[in-house]
Parts: sequence; C-alpha cells; structure tokens
Amino acid sequence: MSRVLAYCGFQHGPQLSLPSAGVQSAPVQVMDLSALRLLWSEVAWPLDPERMQQGAVEFHSVVHHIFKQTAVIPFRLLSVFEDEAAMAAFAAENQRSFIEDLGRLKHFVQMEFVVYPAPVRADRSSGKAYLEQKAGMRRAIEGHVSAVREALDELSQQVVVRETKNGHRVFVLVDRGREEAFREKVKGVSVPKELSRRVSGPWPAAEFLSERVKTPQITPAAGAK
Repeated sequence: MSRVLAYCGFQHGPQLSLPSAGVQSAPVQVMDLSALRLLWSEVAWPLDPERMQQGAVEFHSVVHHIFKQTAVIPFRLLSVFEDEAAMAAFAAENQRSFIEDLGRLKHFVQMEFVVYPAPVRADRSSGKAYLEQKAGMRRAIEGHVSAVREALDELSQQVVVRETKNGHRVFVLVDRGREEAFREKVKGVSVPKELSRRVSGPWPAAEFLSERVKTPQITPAAGAK
C-alpha cells in the first residue's frame, strides 16, 4: 500500500532548484496550483518503524533544500494523504491562506534561543526552600529573556515566547540574511552562571504562520500525523 507524503508549500519561482529524491529515496514530485507549489512523494505505507529516524532526516532535507532559497510552509513531519486527489483537494481549499502567508514571510526566517537552568542540585531541605529556589530560577530566566529581547530589538520583526517544562523557548522573526547578526547580538548578552542558553536557526518561519495554515484541517481519512 502507498500514500502521498507532503513535504512543503512554496511560491513558484523559475530560478528555484528542486530536490530529486525524498523519503525512501522516492522521486519528489510537484503539484502546481497557480502560484503555489507543493512537493510530495508516493511512499510505501505504513513506514517501517526502524526507518522512522532516517525518514525524518530525508523529509527535512527536502524542506530545507527549498527553504535555503525561499520561504516555505512545511507540513507536519511525515504527514500523508490517501492519494494525490485528496492532497489536491486539501491544497485547493487552503491555497489562498498558503499564498498569503508565503507572501508575508517571503523575506524572513525564524531564529530561536532557549534559556534553561544550568545543572545544579535542587535545595530540598524543605518545601519552602525548594519553592523559593524554583521561583528565583524563574525570575532569572525571565530577566535574561528580557535582556536578550532588548538586545535584539532592532533585528526582531516579531517575537513569540513559549514556556517549556525546564525554561523558556523564544522564537524570533528576522530578515533573511541577518542570521549572523542575530547570533552576535545574543552572544553579546552574558549568560548568568545559574542559567544555560542555546541558539538555533535559521528555520522556516513555522511559528509565525497564521493559525489556519499552522493547523490545517486534514481529516483522518486524508492525512495522518
């Protein structure tokens, strides 16, 4: 049995190069919908669990091949449709939203940094001491995030902060081509000894997609997460 696996959507450009192979070394095919292009492959389904990690690498390789050249809307990892007709119906229904987001994000990329506690022994001498230590760490993280955001003020077009189990993850929309300037600005803010920080990117601006595009309605019969 086979399924149609969707990689990403992007705006047509005659100068863009396309990858030749994707997941399972399957040929990468293109669906044309006016200015919108979708990349997909027909793959054996279900995927072999032992090749899941390799499949993820192949999937991201296809997406980043396009992303290095222009803005993309990546599909969820290893999302599949029943067949090409189901994918075409989904694309037609969401075409306008995809094009609007691609136009809005055309010249931007997503950079990220994560702030979290440095390895340290928790004070469990009492419940009060533990809670005070935890509250102090939270204040330290929030303060550092604010300091970095201030340093990035001239570079950031939009910022989204998400609290994680162990810290804060910050997504920053910046102009494509200013990734190194972003790294230098972040590097210029010293990290308090009780904290750790990690920077990554550039990535497709997935965190800044409109809600309709970020969470498209793919019916269980048409796609799988």
